[in-house]
Amino acid sequence: MKLISLNDLSLKTEGYFAFKHVAFSLSQKEIIGINGDNGSGKTLLLEAISDRITPDSGELMYTPGVRIGYLPQENPQQIDQSVKKYLEETRRLSKKLAVRTDQLQGMITFLGLTPYLDRPVSQLSIGLRRRIDFLATLAGHPNVLLLDEPFVFQTKQTISQMLKLLQDLKDNGSGIIIAATNFDDSVQQYLDNGYLIKDNALQQIPYFQQKEQCRLLFRINPNSSAITKDLEKYVTENINDMVELTIPLALKGSLITKMERLNYHFEGVESSEN
Repeated sequence: MKLISLNDLSLKTEGYFAFKHVAFSLSQKEIIGINGDNGSGKTLLLEAISDRITPDSGELMYTPGVRIGYLPQENPQQIDQSVKKYLEETRRLSKKLAVRTDQLQGMITFLGLTPYLDRPVSQLSIGLRRRIDFLATLAGHPNVLLLDEPFVFQTKQTISQMLKLLQDLKDNGSGIIIAATNFDDSVQQYLDNGYLIKDNALQQIPYFQQKEQCRLLFRINPNSSAITKDLEKYVTENINDMVELTIPLALKGSLITKMERLNYHFEGVESSEN
């Protein structure tokens, strides 16, 4: 089911187009990535989708019941509350729709924020404040998430944990848009669709347009480790000491390396198209 649809959306700032003729939709159980250089219009597009600014032309349609959680590129507020109080008060704003207290505590622990619960948010590092704002966005349990550069100042491990939380939201019916200057393989493998905003126009990234995939075959060795969660979703067959993964072609190299590190023997690759 579509959650948000954009049709021929355009916005001008100071007489110049920030973006023009943008058209795409966000569905349930979908993660969309939007790439673009600094100043390309990503932030203004998210602000328009979140209804913080009004486009000059075009149409934005929201399915009834849509609840948007928006993580801006920078939080303009100085938050002097403790981390615990800030997150709990943010959670309560959504009342019955919010995540439960125990769920919020679980996410706090998962993202390594427990040692900072009694510290004022304003006294923490940029990276920690960013993580806290990310959790605050999730606390209301929105079914649409708009995230502007959510992974800046984060370690690879933290990014992986954030992505797992987003995957869980997706699996439970949410639609998610992530805007960033670029995505590495660890992020790209979570994306269902991707766009590039350049010269004020939004275009689908060829990798997602073509949807070219390949099948990787691995033989299980006696010392092979269990397949990790980030790889499980690609497994299409696991019988007779052989594992088959169907993956986006662009991730072939990185996923072969991951499987070999788990002591699986790479047998071959076969290209295919969806």
